[in-house]
Amino acid sequence: MILSVDQLEKTYRGGVKAVRDVSFDVDAGELVALVGESGCGKTTTLKCINRLLEPSAGRVFVEDEDAAGLDPVALRRRIGWVMQGDGLFPHMSVGDNVAVTLRLLDWAPKEVTDRVDALLELVRLDPAQFRDRGPGTLSGGQRQRVGVARALAAGSNLLLMDEPFGALDPITRDALRRDFVALQRRMGFAAVMVTHDMAEALLMADRIAVMHAGEIVQYDTPKVLLNAPGHAIVRTMLENPLHEADAVQALKAEAGRDDV
Repeated sequence: MILSVDQLEKTYRGGVKAVRDVSFDVDAGELVALVGESGCGKTTTLKCINRLLEPSAGRVFVEDEDAAGLDPVALRRRIGWVMQGDGLFPHMSVGDNVAVTLRLLDWAPKEVTDRVDALLELVRLDPAQFRDRGPGTLSGGQRQRVGVARALAAGSNLLLMDEPFGALDPITRDALRRDFVALQRRMGFAAVMVTHDMAEALLMADRIAVMHAGEIVQYDTPKVLLNAPGHAIVRTMLENPLHEADAVQALKAEAGRDDV
């Protein structure tokens, strides 16, 4: 098991419980999506996994090691992190952005160069064309690809992603989703993705944890969620993508009749 979250809780000052009794596992090659409305605890859960926030209770195991017993900086260096808006350093080249963690880990210069070029190729960016460019010269989709390459730089077996595709236009978002899923299948790393977009979760994830008021109210495969939503919040979150799909099908059928 790459990641095991067991009865995780996070309580803020004043006794506000942002996360309560959250448990789930992620195996190699799996993508788990944390879905829910704003303020439901999904991003807090993600940050507790790599100890950007310290859990108040519960345990997190990363590759069978208790995260609480690891140095938090070392822990974060072994877990890839992809955020909305990419988080690239604007004063660094693409290559230097990808190489940040490698240099912190004291990789030899030649190894860093080879690894950066290999990663850029993996995310479908030609190293000769993109290595020395600044982030400001890239499109949103290209910047997010660099962010994924940086997250994978140290050979992480686990990626955490916070709304990674939310700021992109629909065409770019769809292409990047497809490429990410293909890359994950090829490399076999585990991933946890926070998203408010149920359609995105249904299309990408192996399992979906629907959160409400800090708790997981249903944790199932996309097929089970669609066929047997077990909570009112799940049904509500499914309404929009299902309504949009029905509306598109209705428009398509109407257009077909008009062509006759």
